[in-house]
Amino acid sequence: MSVRATRHTEHRSELHARRPSEDRETGRALVPTGEPEASSAEGAETTEVGVPIAVETALAAALWFIAMVWIAFAAGPEIDYLLVIVTLFFMMFFTLFLLLASDSVKDPRWPSRTMRLREFLRSKVAIGSSTMSGRDVLIETALIPVALAFAATLIGLAWVIFG
Repeated sequence: MSVRATRHTEHRSELHARRPSEDRETGRALVPTGEPEASSAEGAETTEVGVPIAVETALAAALWFIAMVWIAFAAGPEIDYLLVIVTLFFMMFFTLFLLLASDSVKDPRWPSRTMRLREFLRSKVAIGSSTMSGRDVLIETALIPVALAFAATLIGLAWVIFG
């Protein structure tokens, strides 16, 4: 073998000395090892978990949306029938959310504590594989439901006034 081929082979053996599923700098596994990913949350700081205000804001806006639609558009049996369907779908998904939330609240892998709003807005919240500021989490969680609730209010007012 030539010297160049030997150097190339030695270089490759050094690269494969570590497991290919590990990060070079940290040595952490990149490929799942059969252990749940959430087990890493056991040692997580409790400041990294959310606060109920983000979820409460989104749910309040969704309820506001449903109420405004009923107030503005409930006029006859055909429309009421469709509104009942929409309301039942909301209740079904809300119930699923509550079931999942109640199952995970006491899970030891997800440490939690009650924070004040100001503390939450300044904290870092763990999401997926990184963190976001609590302020950004609140904005992203509540933006769409609140915007839909405002839109339902404006459309309902226009329907009542001009309709």
